[in-house]
Amino acid sequence: MQENRREFIKRSCGLCASVVGISILSPALQGCSTLTRLQPVLVKGVLSIPVSSFIEKQQVVIIENSTLDYEIAVVKSMNNTYRSFELRCTHQETSLIATNSGFHCNLHGSSFSLTGKVNNPPASSNLKEYKTTVNSGIIEIML
Repeated sequence: MQENRREFIKRSCGLCASVVGISILSPALQGCSTLTRLQPVLVKGVLSIPVSSFIEKQQVVIIENSTLDYEIAVVKSMNNTYRSFELRCTHQETSLIATNSGFHCNLHGSSFSLTGKVNNPPASSNLKEYKTTVNSGIIEIML
């Protein structure tokens, strides 16, 4: 009987620990969810993407283009305005990892907010921002 009770307690505690662990990690994992990636053509120094590229609750869309050295993150704000940032760490010019919660450099730990501002050094300069406008449902990024 003693053995069965111990096994029951082990299993119960293990299950509780798993549930608590998942609930703690869940918000962090949401920030790492897959972002929409687009490959628009560069026309006369302008990249264009449809506003509809932003699916429900997604604040960031990544733009890839073979003519660019770094990807670009287009960020949708709460008031439906858009900003675009070069995903290049300002510390040592390394590509950044984009999430729905900000941009991170795996090389030295720098991080940036969705507004392009430095959150965590060693980077000391904000991200390069491109002029971004919206015309008739199309977001235009001027390079």
